[in-house]
Amino acid sequence: MTKKVFLSILFISFSFSQNYSLNFDGESDYVEVTNESAMIANADQITLSGWIYPRGPNADSYTQFDGFFGFRNNEDADFYLLQLGNYKVEGRLKVSGGGEFTIVTSENSISSEIWHHLALTYDGDNIILYIDGIEEGSAEASGQITNEFVSFVIGRLVWQTTNFDLDGQVDEVSLWNLALTDQQIQDYMFADLSGEEGLVGYWKLNEGVGTTAYDSSDQGNNGQIYGAMWSTDTPGPSTSTVNISYNDGWNLVGLPLSVDDTGYLSLFPEAISGTLYSFDGGYISENDLLEGVGYWLRFPESVSIDITGVPINEITISLSDGWNIITGISVVTDVNDIQDSGGIIVSGTFYDFDSGYGQVEELVPGHGYWVRTSGAGEIMINP
Repeated sequence: MTKKVFLSILFISFSFSQNYSLNFDGESDYVEVTNESAMIANADQITLSGWIYPRGPNADSYTQFDGFFGFRNNEDADFYLLQLGNYKVEGRLKVSGGGEFTIVTSENSISSEIWHHLALTYDGDNIILYIDGIEEGSAEASGQITNEFVSFVIGRLVWQTTNFDLDGQVDEVSLWNLALTDQQIQDYMFADLSGEEGLVGYWKLNEGVGTTAYDSSDQGNNGQIYGAMWSTDTPGPSTSTVNISYNDGWNLVGLPLSVDDTGYLSLFPEAISGTLYSFDGGYISENDLLEGVGYWLRFPESVSIDITGVPINEITISLSDGWNIITGISVVTDVNDIQDSGGIIVSGTFYDFDSGYGQVEELVPGHGYWVRTSGAGEIMINP
């Protein structure tokens, strides 16, 4: 009986219809949604997220910090994101009933004049900061915000008499009365949101005209725009370029990124025509590559190839009983970190091919690997 290798991919509905963002010049530009804290008052969980394009100079002092978005009254309803010196990002929470700020600061700096996705979550026990879908830090926290009359502000945060005005752009800001998981944050980064559970504020900033930032959640809490101007520069799925080296002769290969043209001669123009093979209980000649599937491919000489595409952050692969050829995601992955809930992977059976077979401990983007299972089932690969 022929065994088939199936691939299960998490499909996301991306939207590229948002043709505008809001541009803030660092001189008193902001958006205000009055009394928006009523949407998260007494909630046990909160998330705020959005895209930012920082443009201002690195802050030499606290007076040059850039406010991104969130709630701030410096008393009993604070939940916001801002940019510190060295382009570090900070998230803060201050609940009702007094007490100090809970603060989380990113381990890494963001880049100027590049779009970044930010998210700050609170689950009742911790606040967690995410940059571009990756966790950057966390801190223990507890309590609730009960004040219903604090404005949600985009592009500015105020501390006493100091305005932290943003020099940069903002797009696709959302507010939730639940704590999104890291997977949900990644899934929603480019999605056109509509009716998702817990969504209580969604400012696409896609109007292109006027001084109203419309709320596309079902709450209808529109914001007033002060000074900020519309821009056609908007975020899209960030692309990466991976350089991969292959030997002359036969190689095990795979897709390191999600690409539009999956034809093997488009991806590997130096390859010998007619030499791409998958394995399905026997070898099958192929013309296109699928994410998560590994292949044999032959080159007439050693090559170094650049492939550009959207990073693959997670993939689920259905495997057959016995030997399979797979490939990983867009980052190096330890085989011990692969999620194998059914316990089907036979220990010590990951092999690459480099003029001969060798046992491996890591899956490197762009390369294929043999792996043996004790039965059919699914595995998940993620960072």
